[in-house]
Amino acid sequence: MNPRLKALIFDLDGTLVDSRLDFAAMRHELRAPAGIGLLEYVETLATEEAQQSAMDVIHKHEVAGAMAATWTATAEEAIHSLHAQGTPIAIVTRNNRHAATLTMERLNMPPIPLKAREDAAPKPDPEALLAIAGEWRIHPKHCAYIGDFRYDIEAAERAGMLPVLYHPMGERPPVFDGAPGALRTLSDFRELTGWCTGQSDQRGES
Repeated sequence: MNPRLKALIFDLDGTLVDSRLDFAAMRHELRAPAGIGLLEYVETLATEEAQQSAMDVIHKHEVAGAMAATWTATAEEAIHSLHAQGTPIAIVTRNNRHAATLTMERLNMPPIPLKAREDAAPKPDPEALLAIAGEWRIHPKHCAYIGDFRYDIEAAERAGMLPVLYHPMGERPPVFDGAPGALRTLSDFRELTGWCTGQSDQRGES
């Protein structure tokens, strides 16, 4: 592991929590084709009315997911341990802020920074990741972003952070075979407690 890591940022759904979101049902309800993200699909709709109607469908599913969400294996222990030891941690999600906040509150997550799609351009755009690093005054190269989907890995790469793929089986899925060598795979969140080499003083790391 990179000994210069000072901070960890996490995706939410599919990484820290299992929200049981049925993306196939969402695509069917929205009539969205495969191969394009749902938020990106909404942007292709011709009218503001159609876009708002589609976003209402996504929001409905996200809130339902927040109400059903449970911690993924070993994530709860790790997040509380990292927070207690003073490691800077945060969440960046493509979800809406209401659903993400509801998830965090229901699962009694510690008070950590959250960037949702209302706060910055959605992943794979790196805007939210860079905003978090800027608020911490920690250089992106000292941060890792942990997620379960290609948008997470792409966002981390574009932000200049260490991309970490969460995959509980411990093996990189074939879709990531062409990913850069810097990509790491994480199967157990308890490993994270030894990844950062000390607390940052957050006074502008270079």
